[in-house]
Amino acid sequence: MKKYISSAIKAIALVLLIVVINSCKKPAGGSDQGETKYSAVLCIGSWPNTAYYIAGIGSLTSGTISLANNGAEMTGKVYAQDIIQRDGFYYHANASSGKLGKYHVENGVLVTDKEIPFSWLEWSSYAWEDASTLVIFGVGNNEGRYAVVNVDRMAIKTGKLSLKSIPTGFDGYNIGFAQYSANKLYLGYGFSSTDFTKYPNMPVYQESLVAIIDYATMTVEKSLSDTRTTGLGGPNVYAPSSFVDELGDLYFISDPVNNYDYNSPSVMYRIKSGTTVIDPTYFFNFSAVTNNEMVPAMWYIGNGKAIVRSRIAGQSIDTDHYFCIVDARNGSFIKKLNLPVDKGERMVNAVIVEDGKVFIAVNSADKDYIWQYNPATDELTKGVEFIGGIDYILRIEKLK
Repeated sequence: MKKYISSAIKAIALVLLIVVINSCKKPAGGSDQGETKYSAVLCIGSWPNTAYYIAGIGSLTSGTISLANNGAEMTGKVYAQDIIQRDGFYYHANASSGKLGKYHVENGVLVTDKEIPFSWLEWSSYAWEDASTLVIFGVGNNEGRYAVVNVDRMAIKTGKLSLKSIPTGFDGYNIGFAQYSANKLYLGYGFSSTDFTKYPNMPVYQESLVAIIDYATMTVEKSLSDTRTTGLGGPNVYAPSSFVDELGDLYFISDPVNNYDYNSPSVMYRIKSGTTVIDPTYFFNFSAVTNNEMVPAMWYIGNGKAIVRSRIAGQSIDTDHYFCIVDARNGSFIKKLNLPVDKGERMVNAVIVEDGKVFIAVNSADKDYIWQYNPATDELTKGVEFIGGIDYILRIEKLK
């Protein structure tokens, strides 16, 4: 996290805060995430002296949230943002430590349900086939790879993906969005270079690809290509950049800066239900209508509309962000929401959609809130406030 203040005073304050938080935790019968409907992944401290917690949220619309008696520490157990949550369970794959784990929060503690050996791939993106089946995508040994995980038994099967070969001058795959729909998996990808002696002028391969994968056999049936942009979404273990709407149409958006491409636009594409081609009648150039802003994350809110978290143009993924409403179905920009500027840090899962309302976590310069947006009335209202020395809201999640 490049924007955290780092100093000796901050580090000392972090240590004292952790001591206070831990001293406030109940030894038994304390804050149990099972009693709450939502959670947040929170960060305190200055990189590299950071600590990460999962806090329960009783209400999105009122009150305050702090870590006192309400924070299950993740530090040293799983990393912060790249976790997957479903039905109150958290999943994390770490090829470096060789573990794939399933966890939950109980009595203020992150409990390990099961960990299994896992070093097959460095995970980037995922899709749920159903409530018990998680498909993970990533790279291992410069190969596109996958793992299909039965999360009830924590059993896996793995395999390689027949992606387009890495071209000369590049040395890896850049894995983007992943989406499941109608027995097929859609995976955005491109090519990357690790020759950082050329930074910030990294080589860019001017092609975006979408692999269409048959779920039953995990074979790549087709690869779609477009050269008008690069970086089809970032790793969605951090935040989503695609969705399937009520009509079964798939939408996905590019974030070229994530691939060190500072020239291509952020573009939304569509694959219509029942087809296996990028819709030739649809091309929504988001950057062209927003002073060259880019989109690292996108959430569907219904009725063809989506919220995008947009980043001002520039050569950094860690800069100020805004929240905007777009009409994805018609490929048009609607408005920028009248919210505080969301500071820095690209990798934030900031939106919950529930009962026709949209809840948005905003890391502002002073006070941090979850805001409620009502699409029917176009109203914004302040919700729950985060207090007590929290430096960053990294994720908000619906648990049930």
